[in-house]
Amino acid sequence: MTPDAPHGGVGLILVAAGLGTRLGAGRPKALVPLGRGPHASPVVVHALRGALRCGALSHVVVVAPPDPEGMEQLTAAVRSAPVPAGVEVSVVAGGAERTDSVRNGLRGLPAEVGVVLVHDAARAHTPVDVFDRVVHAVHAGHPAVTPALPVTDTVKRVVAEAAGVERVVATLDRAELRAVQTPQGFLRETLERAHAQAARSGTAPATDDCGLVEAHGGRVTVVEGSPRALKITTPHDLDVAARWLDEDGEGRAPALVVLSGLPGVGKTTVARSLCRRLRAVHLRVDTVEQGLLRGGLTEGDLGPHGYTATYAVARDQLALGLPVVADMVNGIALVRAAWDEVGADTGARVVRVLLECPDREVHRRRVEEREADIRGHRLPAWPEVRERELEPWPEADLVLDTGSLAVEDVVDRIVAVLEESA
Repeated sequence: MTPDAPHGGVGLILVAAGLGTRLGAGRPKALVPLGRGPHASPVVVHALRGALRCGALSHVVVVAPPDPEGMEQLTAAVRSAPVPAGVEVSVVAGGAERTDSVRNGLRGLPAEVGVVLVHDAARAHTPVDVFDRVVHAVHAGHPAVTPALPVTDTVKRVVAEAAGVERVVATLDRAELRAVQTPQGFLRETLERAHAQAARSGTAPATDDCGLVEAHGGRVTVVEGSPRALKITTPHDLDVAARWLDEDGEGRAPALVVLSGLPGVGKTTVARSLCRRLRAVHLRVDTVEQGLLRGGLTEGDLGPHGYTATYAVARDQLALGLPVVADMVNGIALVRAAWDEVGADTGARVVRVLLECPDREVHRRRVEEREADIRGHRLPAWPEVRERELEPWPEADLVLDTGSLAVEDVVDRIVAVLEESA
């Protein structure tokens, strides 16, 4: 089955309206803190961050508890999560039952959304690969798709007898059984039709939307799920999810390392080594500027555009939870303050590092021996480097002498500060 992919964007309904009675936290499940210490965030924030890693998404509707207090608190939590450019996120009130909540979420999606994912906020650790598999399957022509895992336990059907005793009446073939998860994906018309038919027929509330499609004769396709798509239901589940955060380091805010220093002090060498250590994104303004020039901008018009473009790219990467190393001169207070704004907007941990080479002869030799590694990039000569403005940076977390320290020593010191701030 290989029809053309459906037209329209991909929208997500993130269901976060449950009261979480079995969790016993005294608040809606989506608002329960997940993680430990100062970096704990509500379950819904972790779920939203994970979902937004799916590059196909264009719109997200978060369904909140229907009471005014729950709606207000969840809206505030959602606003604290960084959102990539080009994605719209809104919050709507839920209903009495899960089906009602999904129906409200459907109404909140714009008409241009042709593929709808429905995801439980309680499955806050669902890997992005699961989202991608579901979207791909719907685009491949399957109108209703659910991720699922094989059932590994022996499953028996029972009936209740007197005094609370249950009697086994059948042992099911587990080879035919699957434990379904979310996000479940649908052609929009398929999901809307299933909800409309359920409303007309008075069908009992469904625990999942693929169940509604099945109940009215629809076909559901299964793709591979993930053990990490655990549904947080009990205090034990919450503890498991918190341990996963500790193991993955995902409970921490992403790191933004801002390097400052004159050309030739070794910023790019340090940045590359640090990025390899942290598995971070390397944002080098020289690369960005050369791209802008090749795109038609002139040297005279370049001005601050390289820096502003780099800020924008950094925001996107940090919003995905990726650490970023900013590699440019960053020589004046104005551009340094802009990085602080990027950190504040994305919730990143900002580490400010000033690199110096006080030994003038060493610095000069480095400048004169450098070779351009970007097509079209003209490296500044020594007199130009000496004329560059580099203001004092009293707010710097580290001031390091690259003339006397090895690259790995510089990286070690930066990583140590990052670990202290975690």
